[in-house]
Amino acid sequence: MKTNVRSAAIPAILAIALTSSGCSPEKAGTPSPVPTPTSAASSPQTATPEKIFGALKACELLEPVTTSKGFSKPTEENYESDNGCQAQKSEYGVISTYLVDEAGINELTPGRGTKAATQVAGRDAVEIPGSGGTYTCMVGVAVGPKARMTVGTTLVKGSNEEACASSREVAELLAPKLPQGS
Repeated sequence: MKTNVRSAAIPAILAIALTSSGCSPEKAGTPSPVPTPTSAASSPQTATPEKIFGALKACELLEPVTTSKGFSKPTEENYESDNGCQAQKSEYGVISTYLVDEAGINELTPGRGTKAATQVAGRDAVEIPGSGGTYTCMVGVAVGPKARMTVGTTLVKGSNEEACASSREVAELLAPKLPQGS
C-alpha cells in the first residue's frame, strides 16, 4: 500500500509549528499575554491625531458663496480628496473646492499651467493659471505645512486670467473660515 507523503508530513509540520511558537522552557516566570494591536492603538501615545479640518465640509464652505451667485446646489466631489465639492452655473462653468488634510501647497503640481506663489487672506498660497488647460485656474491656500484648501474654476469660455480671478475671489471668501495650521 502506498502512503501519501504530503498528507503524512502536514500533521508533523503543524505539530512542530505549534510547539515552536509556544512558551519556551528555557525562560522562567509566569507567561503573560502579548498586547494586541487594538489595545496598543487605543493608548494615547499611539493614537493618530485628528485631521486638521475636523468636521468641516467643503460643501458647507462653498454653498453660501456659490448659491448667492446663481450656481446650482453644490455636490460632493472626491477628485483631489474625499472632502471636495463643486457647483455649476450654466453658461459660466464650474467652481470646486477641496480640503486636503495630508498634502500642502508645495505638493500641488502645475499640470498644464505655471505655479506662482501668492497670498490669500494673509495665508501662503499658490496660483496655477491653466492648471487643467484653457479657461482654468487653481488656487491653493496653505492650512499648515501639510494641509491645504484648493479652489478651482473651469470656465465655459473666457481666459485663464478670468478663471484665476474667480478662484481668487472664492478663496478669499473661504480662507477666513479655515482652521489655523501649525
